[in-house]
Amino acid sequence: MNTKSDCGISLQIDDYLDLLHFAIQIEDQEWQQSLIHQLKIFQPEAEQRTPEEELWMRFDYINSKLTGLCHQIHAAHSTDERKKFEERIGLLQLQRIEVARKIKWASRR
Repeated sequence: MNTKSDCGISLQIDDYLDLLHFAIQIEDQEWQQSLIHQLKIFQPEAEQRTPEEELWMRFDYINSKLTGLCHQIHAAHSTDERKKFEERIGLLQLQRIEVARKIKWASRR
């Protein structure tokens, strides 16, 4: 069973991973190294969870992000803004499908 503390750590890790992905896209080497260093600090906590638990946490995180984006899309002021939110929602839905597939595969083992 995950505690609120565990979920908070997982969300922090996910945030750092999102930032790392962005740092890679903009090719900021110094920022990448800093983020990798921060991620290594979380390593001991992450090693205590099973891969299936990590997948469920990722699934929950994606759902949380989707919920937030749905609220933002309704508050969007322009078509361009809505389109950006819709694109992000589409990407997150694909990620959620992939994570769900991995969860299903892991539960069959």
